[in-house]
Amino acid sequence: MTRSLTRFAAPALCAGLLFTLFTSCAPAAPASSEAPASSVTAESDAPAPTTIPLPDPLPEPLQPTEEELAALTDAIEAGFRADWDRPGRYLTARLDSVRVIPPEEWADLELPLTSGNTRLGGKSWMDCITDPGGCLLMAQTTTEYTPEALVGVPQYSDGVMTHVYLAVNGEEGWTIADQWGYYKGSELPEPSPDPAQEELGLTRNQWVMLQHQTRALALSGIFRDLDDPLTELTAEEWANYLYARSESWFGLAEDGSTEAPAGTIFRADFTDRISGEDPTPAALENTEEPLPAPCAACEEIKTLLDADPQAIAYSRTGDVVTATLTLPLESGTVAMEYTFGLVPDDPAPFSRTYLQSAHRA
Repeated sequence: MTRSLTRFAAPALCAGLLFTLFTSCAPAAPASSEAPASSVTAESDAPAPTTIPLPDPLPEPLQPTEEELAALTDAIEAGFRADWDRPGRYLTARLDSVRVIPPEEWADLELPLTSGNTRLGGKSWMDCITDPGGCLLMAQTTTEYTPEALVGVPQYSDGVMTHVYLAVNGEEGWTIADQWGYYKGSELPEPSPDPAQEELGLTRNQWVMLQHQTRALALSGIFRDLDDPLTELTAEEWANYLYARSESWFGLAEDGSTEAPAGTIFRADFTDRISGEDPTPAALENTEEPLPAPCAACEEIKTLLDADPQAIAYSRTGDVVTATLTLPLESGTVAMEYTFGLVPDDPAPFSRTYLQSAHRA
């Protein structure tokens, strides 16, 4: 079957509270990180929950021991891992802290105290704190997307997020019975720039993209002169490049294709275009999209790059960045110069680099 070059991915951008329906004060099933788009519409059509006032006095929550809180923290972190461990998705992804929320802070949480979305066997989350006994936990996470993930339109917001969990202490010990995706967030603190990034005058996204693209070109064995890569690369070279670039473009799918649409990769890595139709390389016109495949020297090149961080050096002249690659391969030393153009933050929604040419040095 011919696989189209114009595959598109359009995950929905989600915001606000995520609610789950439960039938008892039992552990909640992990929330899917890839919820179907139809679920967003269904939730938006649902009637708004009726909020009830907090009781006075408030129930006294149980306090898990240090060991029990550590186990609950591990369970919470495991719930994020399926998304966090996706190749090429995050530059930063971590659980920063988990703590018990004291009753005096409950009124500020804006949680759904309802008879609808958060039913737990006919109970509210507050009922479960009283019987079988439990507490509310606040978890703070920090996530930052790679520039490749930004190109692909991530499903969720990133930044510093606050999540709330209902933990109960039942017959099986402490478990997570309910959860709210996030109710507040804040921007990530701007990290200190890498000295090389600062010297080149690049944004963080440009610097990250530049390193990813140069490494992929090296791992692809693209060691020849190119004045217009989109028209001059062969189908075999495209297969090698897609394989190498899958390190930071969401990895490979089960059928061997790239998880990110190949056309999106071509546009982001080889053009300065911000939007519009994805390009089709000349070698792939009227043919099938090649399955990613490693070049013959891929493992040797990877070993050399990992052993010598100085194998690639960068310089900048005006709006052009040059990456100089030197590799002592068994077949002979390779010296290449790859030149990259810059896409700025404005008018683009994010900044990046793109390959303009390649020449033997």
